[in-house]
Amino acid sequence: MKTLLIDVGNSNIVIGLFEDGKKLFQDRAETRIKWDQLSFMNKLKSVFHDNNVSADEINGAIISSVVPDINPILVSAIRRLTHCKPIIANKNNVDIPVKNYDMSLLGMDRMVDMLAAKEKYGSPLMIYDLGTCTTMSTIDSKGFFIGGMISPGIQLSLDAEAEKTAQLPELMADAPEKLLGDDTVSCMINGVVIGTAAMIDGIHERVAKEMEIEPEKLTLVLTGGLSKLVIPWLKNKANFEPDLLLNGLELLYLKSTMDKS
Repeated sequence: MKTLLIDVGNSNIVIGLFEDGKKLFQDRAETRIKWDQLSFMNKLKSVFHDNNVSADEINGAIISSVVPDINPILVSAIRRLTHCKPIIANKNNVDIPVKNYDMSLLGMDRMVDMLAAKEKYGSPLMIYDLGTCTTMSTIDSKGFFIGGMISPGIQLSLDAEAEKTAQLPELMADAPEKLLGDDTVSCMINGVVIGTAAMIDGIHERVAKEMEIEPEKLTLVLTGGLSKLVIPWLKNKANFEPDLLLNGLELLYLKSTMDKS
């Protein structure tokens, strides 16, 4: 079964195609473009063509979105092109038990990340998604989501530094060469990348202590492309899952279709 997976983030739309747990391809588009049905259909056609896939091969589709206004456009484009009605990931079909958290305010990306990580690693878990924002979600030993954190992402922090100061340059996130920077550029890069690593290590240890478990018992999972910059600077062991959200979407699609059958 070939399943079209769409992850709408604040900056990018990730377009993936999976078949029985295997990723066939992944592409992306900018979220901020003013998409309409025709333009998104053409984007999908281009992606399919580049990857030698026909729209007729698609057996199903699912969308996770943190930008709800764009959902109707994506649904109509996918239905028209593939003749599949996409499932929309929502708090009712993502089965994550929650303690003391307003589910209406919990981002769908975090829920799907938790679904995938819990399926693979069990619990307890701490999941970091390094995107536009850096999000952290924690699952306790009983499998309940107990809370998390949201902080400015690595690139967002660099952008803010350049925008809000007179002399700091615009930079793209990069890998630090050593711990201490020796010029403005390396100081900015090291501050956000190594600073993120130190934050993750420190919070991981504090949460483990609050849960009254050893830090190594609290499985740490990182996802998001910028994770690769951070992981070399982590003190604690981390599991890198580049396709965590797409894996979660495929899992959710399969569970949703099985529930209906």
